[in-house]
Amino acid sequence: MITSKKVILISAGEPSSIATEITIKTIMSSKVHSDIMPIVITDPQIIIDYFKLNKINYEINEIKDKQRFKDFKKNKINIIPIKLLEKVVMGIPNVKNASFVKDSIIKCVKTQQNSIASALVTNPINKKIMYESGFNYTGHTEFLASLSVKKKHPVMMLVGKHLKTIPLTIHVPLKKVSKLLTKELIISTIKIARESLISYFGFSQPRIIVTGLNPHAGEDGDIGTEEKIIIIPAIKEVLDNTKYDLSGPISADTAFSYDNRKKYDLAICMYHDQALIPIKTLDFHNGVNVTLGLDFIRTSPDHGTGFDIVGQDKANPESLISAINLAYKMSINKDNDK
Repeated sequence: MITSKKVILISAGEPSSIATEITIKTIMSSKVHSDIMPIVITDPQIIIDYFKLNKINYEINEIKDKQRFKDFKKNKINIIPIKLLEKVVMGIPNVKNASFVKDSIIKCVKTQQNSIASALVTNPINKKIMYESGFNYTGHTEFLASLSVKKKHPVMMLVGKHLKTIPLTIHVPLKKVSKLLTKELIISTIKIARESLISYFGFSQPRIIVTGLNPHAGEDGDIGTEEKIIIIPAIKEVLDNTKYDLSGPISADTAFSYDNRKKYDLAICMYHDQALIPIKTLDFHNGVNVTLGLDFIRTSPDHGTGFDIVGQDKANPESLISAINLAYKMSINKDNDK
C-alpha cells in the first residue's frame, strides 16, 4: 500500500437522517482527496435502499480485512457491515436503532485502534433518541473520550477555510457559562490546542488569542469581573511559564474582523455561539468539527441530522467532504511531525 494512502473510517450516524445521503454523495464526489480510502461502518441495506430510491447504479464492497484493508476497492462504497435492529423510516428516528448508532461509533474507534486506519469521521446523531435509549453522555465528544485509552481530555475545535475557534463551554445555558469557566480549564485548553496545532495542522509557533466573556472584555471590571478574576490570570500563568504566542482577553465584537483574523491562527472562545457564529457566518457549508485531546483523529460535519430534508436529495455533502479531507490532512501532518 502506498504510504500516502489513508484509510478514513466513517460512522453511520442516525439512520433516519441525511447521514446516508451525504456519505454516499461524498464518496462519489471528485472533491475527496484521491489518496483517501473511505470505509463506512453501517448496515448495507441502508445503502441499497438509498440506491433504489435515487436510481443509482453503484456497487458495495464488504471489507473483511479489518487491519490492513487490502480488499478495499476503488469506485465502490466500501463498508464494514453492522446490523440495524429496525427498518428505517426516513425522518423518523427510532429509539430501537440507537444501539446501531452507538455500535457504529464504537466499531470505528476499535477498528482504528487495531488497524492502519488513520482517522475517523462521525456522521450526525440525534441526541434526544440517544438519551431515550439510556445514552449517558452529553454528546459525541464525551462518548469518544470514554473510548480513548490514553488521552481523555476532549477539546472541540471548529475549522473553516478562514478561521479556527474553540468554545471553552459547549452545550450549556448561557447563565451557567461563567460558573463553568475556570483558570484550569483555560490553561489546559490552551496547551492541548497548541500541541494539536503543531502536530495536526503543521504550525511551528501557533498564534492563539483568548476572547473575553463580557462586552469589551469586561472593560477593566466595569462590565463583569470574569476577565480580571479568571481569564487574565490564566493567560498570565501560561505566558509566565512558556514561550507561547498568546494574547487576550480580546473583545469578541472585534476579534473576528477581517484584519484581526490575520493576526492569529486560533481563537479560544468562552461559549458555544461566540465560537460558532463566526465560523458559520464565514463558511457555512464547509465548517468542520474536530475533537482534540484524544488518542485518535476525529472530525465531523458541522451540522445536524437534517430531518426536514431527508429523502428529498437536497442534503449538501460539503461539510462531510471537508471533514474527510481535513482528517486526511491531519493524519499526514501527524506523520510528518514524528
